[in-house]
Formats: sequence, C-alpha cells, structure tokens
Amino acid sequence: MTPSRFKLNYGGKPRKKSFLILEDGSVFDGVSFGSEIDGYGEVVFTTSMTGYLESLTDPSYKNQILVFASPTVANYSIKKSRMESSGIMVSGLVTRDAHAILPGGEDWEEFNDLLSDSSVPGIDMVDTRALVRKLREKGVMRGWISSEKSLSREFPDPMAQDVVSLVSPSSNTRIKGNGDGTILYIDVGSKNSIKEEMLKFSSLIVTSPKSDLSKIGYDYSLIFISNGPGDPAHPSLEPVRRFIREMAGKKPIFGVCLGHQLIGLAMGGKTLKMKFGHRGSNHAVSDGRNILITTHNHGYALDEPSLSGTGLEIVQRDVNDLTVERIENRNLGIYSVQYHPEASPGPHDSKGFFSEIRRAMGEA
Repeated sequence: MTPSRFKLNYGGKPRKKSFLILEDGSVFDGVSFGSEIDGYGEVVFTTSMTGYLESLTDPSYKNQILVFASPTVANYSIKKSRMESSGIMVSGLVTRDAHAILPGGEDWEEFNDLLSDSSVPGIDMVDTRALVRKLREKGVMRGWISSEKSLSREFPDPMAQDVVSLVSPSSNTRIKGNGDGTILYIDVGSKNSIKEEMLKFSSLIVTSPKSDLSKIGYDYSLIFISNGPGDPAHPSLEPVRRFIREMAGKKPIFGVCLGHQLIGLAMGGKTLKMKFGHRGSNHAVSDGRNILITTHNHGYALDEPSLSGTGLEIVQRDVNDLTVERIENRNLGIYSVQYHPEASPGPHDSKGFFSEIRRAMGEA
C-alpha cells in the first residue's frame, strides 16, 4: 500500500505536512498527527508489532523519538490500564500507517487525542523501511519532528542530561503486596508491569535513586534495581552504583535492563553505547543450551571484556550479536538480566526470573 492511497484528513480536517530532520541532514516527509509542536530526541526504532501503548508509555524511552518498524500502529483499541507509566514518555512518534489519521472510529480518535493532550508530536506516512535501514547502517541519530523543513538546528545529546531524574520518583513509598516479604525497589524509571509482577509475592519499598539508600535500614529481604532511561554511567547514578557495591554479599541483589547495567558497573565492569540498540519483543537469548525469546529496550550494554576479574559470570548472551544478557555472582547473591522478564508486551519465556527473586527472598 502506497502513501497516495491514504486519506490526508482526520475528522474532516486536512493534516499538515511534517518532517523528520536527522542530524546528518536527512529529511523524511510525512503528515502530522497528535500534537503539532516540535519534538526532539534520539531517534530509535522498535521491531515490536503489538503493544504500542506499552512502548509509548515506557519510561526507558524518555528523550527519544520512537520509530515503529512494523508498518501499522494503533490498529486496536487503547486500554489505559496497560500504560506502563502515568503518560506518554517518548518525545515523538514516527509511523508508516498510524490509524490515528484514518477513518476508524473512537479508538483512533482516542489515540490521536492521547498524543495531542500529552504534547507529543507524531509523523505518519514516513518511509519507515528506509529510515530503519539508515539507523541500522549509520547508528541511532538525533532528530527533530517539525512542520518546518529548516536544517539550521542544533542537535544536543539527549542522553547527556540526568534523564533518570525525569522519570523516577522524588520520594520513597511503601506498597503493600502479597506475602510476608519486602523488597527494596530502586526505581530508576520503572515500568508499572514490573512492579505488578513483584507485588504478586512481596511488598515493596519503592525508593528514589536520589534518596540516601543506606539510611533506609534493613527492613527488607532483597534489593531490586529497575529498568530506566539514559546512560548507566551518568554521574548522577553513582549513589546507586555505590550502594550496590556496599550491599553486595549482604542482601540478594537483582536487576533488570538499566538495573543490570548498573550492577555490572558497580562491580567493576564498563558499559558501551550500542550502534542502534535492541528494542522489540523478538530477541533470542541463549545460555548455550536453551533459547528464550525476550523483550528488549536498551541502547547501552555491558562491555564483556571489562567483566573479567569482577566475579560476575556471564550466563546468557544475545544469539545475534552476543550482547551480555545475564550475569550472576552466586556467592554474593547477584543476578541480573538485560531483557524484560515482565514481557509487556512480548513473550513470557523469561518470566521465571520473578520466580528466582521469590526463591531468593525465602533464602534471605
């Protein structure tokens, strides 16, 4: 289906031309939907074919413009109960065929309004195949969504700032869950669905990464570090990394995504920025015997050679590019994964990670 077959109107109103302008001077034409303000961020792509609402509300996408490699987006109704945070987190949305601007009834109206009310611009009818190919070949780039085609723009690094502070809580909260145990949950930009999985078997002390973690006391069985956005080596996250070092061997420590990277850094490893990252719900991970299909959302990864001598064992790697996917130090009770075991959206192959957390609490 070619763009000429799409209707350039929504609700009887003509849609304006819009442009995605990349830092290398490339310009992709499209039409505007959602908010008509300019949007700026790191342009990244996801291969997920479903779960568009979960992706758009994932705090790990803060300061990023999200491109859906799958052509059709918003072709089923919104369930706000499945939002992964309080609202849309992306800086902009790039699509090939967003039903928001096509006749489709209340579902598409709601999607368009959600973007507009959140001051998030969308650009549709973009040749996303060509765009994703460019990002794969040249790596992620910074970009603008704008109604003006001007190339006279600045492209500051969206990951240079303290992105975690934009999406993490400012204070600590206790949340009652099932079971008798309590987990110290360090929220560096967590998805709601991870907390929901943990509350099935434990209460949570959800803490701000800015709080003095060492003064919370020992009224918990286990430490968990969540997913989140930005550079794991950012100076603002040093208090979290220091706390991990201090608590290693004293309490079991588990981490997911950004939490996984922070654990690796805390124990002496290094991280690197990936060329275009892993974002999607079809990434194969292997321990050499078994393969899991997993959900990913990350642009940084642990540098494997740097883990030598840290005491961390590499247990799983990505099948395609050998990215470090799971590390352990059983003597110290440290376990972390790069992928998202809550699978929202995505396959449930890796949900057993939560069972491991539950067992570790019983042994604590």
